[in-house]
Amino acid sequence: MYNVLIADDEIEVREGLKLKVDWHGMGFVITGEASNGIEADELLKSEHFDLLITDMNMPVMDGIRLLDVCRSYNPSIQIIIITGYEDFQYARAGVRSQVMDYLLKPVTRDELKATLGKIKADLDEQRKVRGNSELMQWRLSQYYREMKERFLLDLVKGNRLPPSSMPERLRLFHLESWQDQKVCFITASISQSDKQDIRKDRSHEQMHLPFEMVCYEIAQSDSDNVQVFHDSAHAGIMHFIVQDGMQHEFIQQLTEHTASVFSMELKIGVGLSGSGLEHWKEGYIHSLLAWNSAERAVSGPNLQAGTDYSPLLPEETTRKLHRCLIRGELDSFRSIIHKELHEAFQLSPSRMTRSIFQISLLMDFPIAPEWILWLKTPDQAERLLMQWAQDFLSRQLPSEDGDETVIDLAKRYIEENYMQELTLTLLAERFNYYPTYFSELFKEGAGTSFIQYVTGVRMKHALQLLKETQLTVWDITELTGFSSPSYFSSKFKRMFNMSPSDYRLLHSEKIDSHDPKK
Repeated sequence: MYNVLIADDEIEVREGLKLKVDWHGMGFVITGEASNGIEADELLKSEHFDLLITDMNMPVMDGIRLLDVCRSYNPSIQIIIITGYEDFQYARAGVRSQVMDYLLKPVTRDELKATLGKIKADLDEQRKVRGNSELMQWRLSQYYREMKERFLLDLVKGNRLPPSSMPERLRLFHLESWQDQKVCFITASISQSDKQDIRKDRSHEQMHLPFEMVCYEIAQSDSDNVQVFHDSAHAGIMHFIVQDGMQHEFIQQLTEHTASVFSMELKIGVGLSGSGLEHWKEGYIHSLLAWNSAERAVSGPNLQAGTDYSPLLPEETTRKLHRCLIRGELDSFRSIIHKELHEAFQLSPSRMTRSIFQISLLMDFPIAPEWILWLKTPDQAERLLMQWAQDFLSRQLPSEDGDETVIDLAKRYIEENYMQELTLTLLAERFNYYPTYFSELFKEGAGTSFIQYVTGVRMKHALQLLKETQLTVWDITELTGFSSPSYFSSKFKRMFNMSPSDYRLLHSEKIDSHDPKK
């Protein structure tokens, strides 16, 4: 419904207008009446109206003066002028550019109905445009957040982009100032110890999404000092990158806000502080390890007390383990973890727990601290890790019933990682094939070459961004994984016989052609 204000010094005219048409049936409701311009002015100041119907000749303040102030309150308000024949030319000359229509007294039923019909269509279109704009902004914000989170996850997991792409990706996500800052990683989740509260009206899992939204809200309120992300493999666990020196204040804010919203406590792990992107992986893993060993969050900023910050597994060891996993070399994988677990156990049980936890991260296994804490010997840990490795491989390889082939899995991987650097060798290694054979296998199964398929996926997302956003070609290039704007533009022209800018313009013209007023 659209709100209407009628301003006329003659009550008979106001009552007559109300009776001439079915206002409600046409989508309007009369929410205000005024007998002069001053009264109308007061109503326009205090309430929202979509349509003003006003006489030109009124005492105290006439229609023309009213229109002057009306536009200052609501520039988009629709206006209908009603006036006598002798003042009609004067009215048109005075307010030609400000009104939707002019009606002569006495206003007929058909004229009023026709005019209201045109105004209703115009208001509907304005509402649709506003809705589409808001939807586009929502989509864009969601898209940006997802892309930014993927980028942050790549950084903290050590999956670095090519050096040539890093500056633009940092610029795109407004992270330039963070690359040299000293930061601290914080990992947080709702504590599962509050079982009595949870059982009353909600499960712990049902609180994951609300908790995530609260974390995003808190981080967004201080985006200069806090970044937030989460890993979909670990539901309900949120990660924060906080400017060093602000971690205690942030933890207190997060704890108090969560307690006020959910009446629940947090389990928090705090990592080591460090400077430079090359240290983010270490800070991230340390915060996860601290979170894993944290007891109930009862001591505020002192949560990190007692946390073991000794060195992590050597980078060379984690690379070997990862290579064994993606190649399916479980015997080699077992040999490495057997040696690592026994050496760590000789140092201390907590060191073995840290090694178990870090190895489990390689397999993106849903984190379950109670499983890891339950393990008392290296042999127990080895059996559990080998079972997780088997599960990891089963997720990477085709199912035995043939429902999903290796090509289906490769396609899914491309869809999920199109914005990153993708090579045939990388995918062949991931699925334990020689690159030459995998190239032939992919072409046969997908009906196109690996390069053509990846380009098609990236171009599909580029088309969506051109149609739904106003991002620059440079930004779209970065977000879709093309090597450079010039390569993207040339590829686009070969595929569609037009430039990306012309495609965007053509799409906008097609939208305009659906305008009901045209």
